[in-house]
Formats: sequence, structure tokens, C-alpha cells
Amino acid sequence: MRAPRIDASRVFLALMALALLLPLVATFLNSIASDWSGTALPAGWTGRYYADILSDERFHAAVLRSVAVSAIALVLATLIMVPAVVAAHIYWPMLDRWMARLVILPYAVPGIILMVGYLRVFSGPPLQIVGTPLVLVLTYVPACFPMFYISLKNSLRGLDTAELLDAGRLLGISDLAILWRVVLPCILPGVALAVVLNFAGLISEFVYAKMLVGGNFETLQMYMFAQRSLSGRVSSVIVILYFLIILVITLGAFRLVRETERRP
Repeated sequence: MRAPRIDASRVFLALMALALLLPLVATFLNSIASDWSGTALPAGWTGRYYADILSDERFHAAVLRSVAVSAIALVLATLIMVPAVVAAHIYWPMLDRWMARLVILPYAVPGIILMVGYLRVFSGPPLQIVGTPLVLVLTYVPACFPMFYISLKNSLRGLDTAELLDAGRLLGISDLAILWRVVLPCILPGVALAVVLNFAGLISEFVYAKMLVGGNFETLQMYMFAQRSLSGRVSSVIVILYFLIILVITLGAFRLVRETERRP
């Protein structure tokens, strides 16, 4: 009898998935453990820490602040960057090459240097907005550029936009109509991916919030930082709830994209 063949790629992917899930599983077990010391598994279970956090009005306010600021920044980033990347890709190749070089700037420049620059810009007239939520919105928008550019370029490379526009012109259809009715629906999954990934990054951002608004506007990460000295269980609960928030928003975004693609 022939022995079953083992698919090495599937085994590797399974091991990688297990390695990525283990920290999350350990964090969840820690969040519901009443006592966990000296044993492989918790000695007891409790939901008290979840009840405490979910009943804390500071937690509710911190989540709403983080979601609101991130959502506003993402709306502005989408309205600015999607037309810019699409237009550069189709009409201005030289600008597109410069945008490709600028993608690395948010990663190449240390965050502390960016903070010093933002503090200098937004601490004096005419934009004296340090300490307000608006400064977070304005600093979050540029941080979204790399992910938007990479996702949109990957989507646009799979389309022959030149042929689509030429065909539309032969039929008397404007470029704007082709871009709106044909190109945009095709790149919508890339837009959704960029939005989800940027949202996950913005809602977990700490340095910008700490240095630009401080205690005037407590975000989710600042709330987590303030609770770190109370208990490791409390921190684990906040991490799990943060993960669930990201998961729900991600699933909702991709479901919306699928429903949009199915429409005639």
C-alpha cells in the first residue's frame, strides 16, 4: 500500500499559523485565569476582569476616541490618496516614480524625529492644534500613504487601464466615467485592504497620541498604558478586546467589498 504523501507547504503553513496563534491563545487564557503560576494551564477560570473592563466608562470613551480619530483620518486619506495614486499611475508616470520613492519615508525616518517636526509645525501659528484631536487626524493621514500606495499599485498592475480608457473614448465615454464605473470597482478590494491595515495600525498607535495630545485625549493605547501597572490580567483583557474590535471591523469591511462585487 502506498504511503500518503505529505504536503510540505501545508505543513509549513500550519506550523506558521500555530506559531502566530499561540501568543494570542496564551493571552486569552491569561485574561480568564484566576490563578496561573507554576502550572502549564491556569488553575482556575474567571470572567471578572472582562466584567471590570467592559463596565469601565474610561474604556468605552478610549475606544470611541480611537475609532473616531482613525476613521476620520482614513476617510481623508482615502479621498486624497486613491485619486492621486490612480491619476499618477495613468497620466503622470514621473509623479508615480516619485511617489514610489516617498513610500519609504515613514519607515526610514525615526518616529521621534517626526514627532519633533510635528510639534514644531503644529505648536505655532497658524496651526496651534497640539493637544487636540485634530492634530492626530492630520498626522495620521500621511502615515496611511505607504499602505494605500502599495495596495493600489498592486491592484492597478492587474488592469490594462490604457486599453480600458481607449475603448471608452472610442465609445464616446469620458475618462472619469471609465475610472468611476470600471477601474474603481476593480481596485476596491485593494482599497479595502489598505483601509483595514491602516486602521489596525492607527488604532494601535501610541507614540503620536502620547506626544501630541498627552492626557488631553486618551486613546485606547494610552488607556492600556495607564492600566499596565494594575494587573497583567487586565492588560490581557484589553489586548483581546482590541483584537476583537479589529477582527469585527476587518470582517465587516471585506464582507462589504464582496457584496459590492456581486452587484450587477
